[in-house]
Amino acid sequence: MGLKKRWFSAFLLFSSAAVVNAAPMLRLVNSTVGPIPVAAGGTAPAQTVEAYNNGDGSLNLSVAVPSTVTWLSAALGPQRACQSIGTVANCLPVNFTLNTSSLAGGKTYTAIVTVTDASAATIDAPQTITVTVQVGSVSVYVAPGSSQDIPITTNHQVNYRPTTTDGNNWLTLVLNGTGSFRFVFPYSIHVQPTANMGAGTYNGSLTTSGSSVAGENLTIPVTMQVTTQPIAQASPGQINLRLAQGAPPLVYPFDPFISVVNIGQGTLTAGAFTTTGGSWLKPDSLVPTFLAIDPTGLSTGDNTGTVTIPSNAVNAPSAIPVDVQIVAKGAPYIYYQGVLDNGTFVPGDTVAQGDVMVVKGEQLSFSPFTQGAAPPLANQVGGATILVNGKPAPLFYSSYGQLAFQMPVDTALGTALVQVQRDNLTSNTVSVTVAQRAPRIIAVVNQDGSVNLPDGSHPAHAGDELVIYAIGLGTTSPAVATGAPAPGAEPLARVTGAVVVNFGGGVTEPQVVPDYAGLTPTFAGLYQLNVMVPAEAAMGIVDLSVGFPDSRSNSLKIAIQ
Repeated sequence: MGLKKRWFSAFLLFSSAAVVNAAPMLRLVNSTVGPIPVAAGGTAPAQTVEAYNNGDGSLNLSVAVPSTVTWLSAALGPQRACQSIGTVANCLPVNFTLNTSSLAGGKTYTAIVTVTDASAATIDAPQTITVTVQVGSVSVYVAPGSSQDIPITTNHQVNYRPTTTDGNNWLTLVLNGTGSFRFVFPYSIHVQPTANMGAGTYNGSLTTSGSSVAGENLTIPVTMQVTTQPIAQASPGQINLRLAQGAPPLVYPFDPFISVVNIGQGTLTAGAFTTTGGSWLKPDSLVPTFLAIDPTGLSTGDNTGTVTIPSNAVNAPSAIPVDVQIVAKGAPYIYYQGVLDNGTFVPGDTVAQGDVMVVKGEQLSFSPFTQGAAPPLANQVGGATILVNGKPAPLFYSSYGQLAFQMPVDTALGTALVQVQRDNLTSNTVSVTVAQRAPRIIAVVNQDGSVNLPDGSHPAHAGDELVIYAIGLGTTSPAVATGAPAPGAEPLARVTGAVVVNFGGGVTEPQVVPDYAGLTPTFAGLYQLNVMVPAEAAMGIVDLSVGFPDSRSNSLKIAIQ
C-alpha cells in the first residue's frame, strides 16, 4: 500500500508539569451575557460576570467598553466571596449597567467588553465578554411543522404566560438545561406552528413574572410568520473585526464563506452578494464568495458596512452588518484559548506533543499570507516567531490573524505557555494543556485519490484502501525531531501506541488494525493511517474514528457504498 501524501500539502494551507513561570492566571466564569430581553423604552437589569485568579500572585484588572457603545457601562467591584462558582473562594465582579431606554425596539444590540490586567506577566489576559440585549418585539419566519428558538437570558427563574391571538399553542418559553446551582437562566422563546397551520402572520406575546428584579418581569410581543416559501439564514450573522493601521488586506471569512442556507421549504436560489460602506469592503476578486477587507488608508475608529445577499426567500434580501474597528499598530495579541489544534479547532481542547497547531489573534504578522519553507521548518515566517515555554517553535505559515506551527515534541506535559514575537514586540501569554497524544482526524482519502465526503459524492467500497490523515497521534519509532521531515524510506516513523480504526460509532462496530500508522513521509507533524474498508462495515454514511487504549479521536463521517 502506497503512503499517499500529496493531498495534505494543499489542506494545510487552508485549513503534567507546572506552569513554567508562576504568575497570575485570569479566568472569567462566563464570557457571554445575554441575550437579555428588555421592553422597548425600558432599562435592562444590571448584570455581573465574576473574574478570578487561577494562578499565583494577584490580579490587577481593568475593564473597557468601546467608546462607540453608549448603552453599556462596566466597572469592577471589590473582591468578594464568589457567588457563581463553588470551587473558588474569592472573585472580582465585573458589573454592567445597561442604559437601554433609548434603543429602538425590534433589534438586537451587541457590545464586546475587554477585561485586561496591568501586569504583562498575567497569563490568559486580556479576555473579552460579549454583552447582547434583545429590545422589544420578536419576529420570526418559520415553515409549517418546524420551529424556531430565540435565546434569552435572565438572572432569576421566571414564570411565564403565553398569549396568542388565534388561540393556538404555538408559543412557549423553554429553560435550557437543569441543575441545582444557577447564576443565570438560559431560556429560549420557542415558536412552533403545527404542520397544518396555514401561511400567514400570527401574533402573540410572552409575559414573564416572579423575578425579584422588576426589569425581568415584562411582556415580549412575538410575531410568527408562517410560510411555505424558502427562508434565508445568513452565515455569518454579523462580522466584527479589529484591525491595526498598516494591516495587510484580508479575505474574510477564511472558512466558511459568505452564504445563506434555507431553513424553510422549497428551493433557495441566492445571487452574488453586494456591499455598502466604502471601498474597503468588497467581494474578493479571486473568490467572489469571500469578502475582501482592505484597511489601507482608514483612520482609527469604527467603520461600518453591510453585506447584502439577494435570494428568492420570503425574507430576502439578507443583510449582514459589518463593523471593522481600526486601532493603532502595537504588539501582537493572542485570543484567549486561541492556541488550537489544526484538526478540530476546539477552544480549550488538550493538544499533543508534536501537534500541528494554529494561533489565532491580531497583529501576529504584518506581511501578507506567507507560506513557510518545506521541512525542516523555520522558526520565523513573515516576521513572526512563536515561543512555547520561552523557546522558539517552527512555523508552517503566517498571516495577520493566524499562524500555524508545530508544538515541540519535547514540550513538558501539562500547561504550556505560548507567546508571539513580531518587530521586537512580545504578545500576551496564553496557556494550553499538552498531553502525550490527542488524536484528531483531518480527512479521509479514497483509493482513487478523491476526498471521501459525507455527501456521498465520492464513496469508498469494501476492500478499498483508505488513507486517513491525522494529527496528535503521539510518539513514533524512530523519533523525529521538532520541525524535521519524517523519514521517506524505511525505517518509517511508526506510531508506538496500539491503534485501531473504528468503522461506526457503536462498540460492536468493526475495528481494523491499520497496515501503517505513522508520520507521513517528508512532512512535519502529519500522520497517516493506511487501512482497508472491512467487508462487514455498514453501508451509507458511517462515523470513522481512530482509537488508542487511552484516547480516541473525533469522528469523521464518510460514505461507504
